[in-house]
Amino acid sequence: MSLQRKWYITFMQTDSSRSVCLSVNKNIGHLLVLFFILIVIAFASGAFYVWKKNSDLAELSKLQKENTLLRERLTHFSTQMDSILIKIRIMENWEDDLREDKKLKIINPDIRALGSGGEPFIDPTFIAFDAGLHNLYNHNVNRLSYVMSKISLTYETHFDLITLLQTRESLFNSTPSIMPTFGKVTDRYGYRIHPVFRYKTFHAGIDIANDKGTPIYATADGTVSFASKSGLSGNLVRIEHSSGYQTRYAHLDDIFVKAGDFVQKGQIIASMGNSGNSTGNHLHYEVFELKRGATVDPRRHFNVKEEDITIAQSGF
Repeated sequence: MSLQRKWYITFMQTDSSRSVCLSVNKNIGHLLVLFFILIVIAFASGAFYVWKKNSDLAELSKLQKENTLLRERLTHFSTQMDSILIKIRIMENWEDDLREDKKLKIINPDIRALGSGGEPFIDPTFIAFDAGLHNLYNHNVNRLSYVMSKISLTYETHFDLITLLQTRESLFNSTPSIMPTFGKVTDRYGYRIHPVFRYKTFHAGIDIANDKGTPIYATADGTVSFASKSGLSGNLVRIEHSSGYQTRYAHLDDIFVKAGDFVQKGQIIASMGNSGNSTGNHLHYEVFELKRGATVDPRRHFNVKEEDITIAQSGF
């Protein structure tokens, strides 16, 4: 008869000398140990599963909140783009009104509409996660592209308009377009009987009579090329204008500018007098067109509007 091996387990109390001793068959002991280990493993696995589940739920809750926040931001972003488009439309209306007021060509509405064909751009980033978010995101992406195109076009048309208006203003300022003085027109442009020599001759300007000392005004921006005595013309001022004209002011009393000075339209350059070959106080005023190499009737350049000068000179 073989001797069975046993495990002895002794339990002792720390405050007593008493002890309890248990004996367990070795094979049963192995089973008990294995069972204990399995219980520990099962408990640990359960605890890990619960922890993992809670973590996943927390992460899911976080993703749901982020998804909701992203939807709200995209919706707000879409609203902001609507506001931008409204402001762009206001700017377009302002530009159209200004172009109409200045008698300029209006931008074609089809150009402003930015019509285009083909399928819209689709970004598949969110398609696998949320169809609603996918659609909202791509809607905003395509609207943003449209808004950027509208901004670019509006900038270009505004820049062109400003450049055009600046060019027109510069052309207007440098083109003779106002009366050179106040008074009565006593002699017109064209053939006449000369008041001194009494023979028929061509009068290359107009004569405007008034009291001695009446102010004489530059009829356009330009640079004074001559300001002194000049034979039969008496005291003479000649101004060169970048628009392609030259103006001449003769029979002056006092001259208030000198050669090389830049003068502006409406600036007083001299006073009316009776110098040179003259029968009384008056201004002899000429407008010379450099391109044609000939004088033109100065009356064509009296009280002319800016848009008329622009259309006549540059074809805008």
